[in-house]
Amino acid sequence: MASAFREDVSHYEHSDPSTSVYGGRGVGGEGGEGERASDAPLRPSEDASSNSHVQEKAPPAVPLTKKQKVRRHCGRFWLWYLIGSIILLAILLPILFLVIIPALVQKIINDQPMPISGGAFLVLSPDQLNVSITTTLDTPLPADIDPVTLFMYNKDTPTFSPFVNVTLPPLHVDGQTEVVISEQTVTITNETELITWFGRVFDQATTAISTRGDATVHLGKLHSRAHIEKTVEVNSLNQLSGFGIEHMQLMLPALDNGTNIHGTLNLPNWGALSLGIGNLSLNLFAGDVRLGLITVFDVLLPHGNNTKYFTGELYLDVLLQNFGTILTSQEDALNNGNIQIDATGNATVVNGEHIRYIEAILNNRRVSSTIPVTKLLGDLIGSFTNGSDVSLPTLIDDIFGNSTFIEEVLTHWNTTGNSTAATKRSLPFARKGPGALSLLKLGMKMGTKWLSTI
Repeated sequence: MASAFREDVSHYEHSDPSTSVYGGRGVGGEGGEGERASDAPLRPSEDASSNSHVQEKAPPAVPLTKKQKVRRHCGRFWLWYLIGSIILLAILLPILFLVIIPALVQKIINDQPMPISGGAFLVLSPDQLNVSITTTLDTPLPADIDPVTLFMYNKDTPTFSPFVNVTLPPLHVDGQTEVVISEQTVTITNETELITWFGRVFDQATTAISTRGDATVHLGKLHSRAHIEKTVEVNSLNQLSGFGIEHMQLMLPALDNGTNIHGTLNLPNWGALSLGIGNLSLNLFAGDVRLGLITVFDVLLPHGNNTKYFTGELYLDVLLQNFGTILTSQEDALNNGNIQIDATGNATVVNGEHIRYIEAILNNRRVSSTIPVTKLLGDLIGSFTNGSDVSLPTLIDDIFGNSTFIEEVLTHWNTTGNSTAATKRSLPFARKGPGALSLLKLGMKMGTKWLSTI
């Protein structure tokens, strides 16, 4: 039995290491070699494994910031970015300078209302005008504008037909800036269009001024072209609304040139533009009867009412011969205690030359003036109390000594004086004219003496 559990050492070899807890043989076995093996240093593989484990325990690296990442990225790909930037600028810069900036400048120009706050059109000759215009620009950016030629035209004319052109001076604009075109002498380029425009200035309460031109605008070192096309409404004459003869007196005896009347009249200008038209002659009418001709010298009409002195000739013979017709034309005015005197243009003269483009308008327009009868009689009576060489009674005698005049008066009053009666009656002095006339002259003498003492 004992031999059955005996260790078999028949194959034992001293060179084989003994078995150890680390696996395999040789470490921890019996005998000196086993002990020496246990005192030996660790094997290199175990040492390397220990060192690797220590390195894995080291702190992790600090992550890069976005700025560092971008810098590293650009440092790697800078060449590609440079090429891309050059291509992009080659595309965008022409668009900026040729499209965007001109469009911006044009938009600013288009948004300018350019209201006309003042100015003047002064006639110099049949071919020239002196023009002044005041307007304003309001720009969001400072800019310099080169001189610009502005063409004035009527917008509703089918073809572009400017009648004058003015030059806009060099400007530096920054915000609200006043623009003044001052006293430029311009040549009329289309008289027909100018007549059309002046006709609207006379007839309408407001009229349009249309201008067109091309400007060079500088934004610092940059410059751009812009097209100017504006139509601005301005107040105008409105048919000389408010025209009237303020005072009128006879001059007797008449001057050698026939002048026998003088006085003042109102020539209103409700427009923004002053008008200078030289010497203006006006025909005076009562109904369809031309009573006289007056002249206003050196007519300059700024805004508002303008009292002007006139001289002229009252056609007394025409007045006497057409007295009945004149009274008939005055029925409506006389019912209101007034006398209506109309005026039309006769001639417009500057330096001895007729101004056709003014005459074409005024000679075909008619304006009316109403004068209270009492005021007119007062002016006429005053004519003989202010140093006149002819007395009013003498004039009355001359007038009423004219049989044609008497017949006209009597005919008028016989037919119209009592039109509502069933049977028309003659006026008392129709049968007793001389006595009535004597009484009238006596009354005039007494009135004249009384007025001379005031």
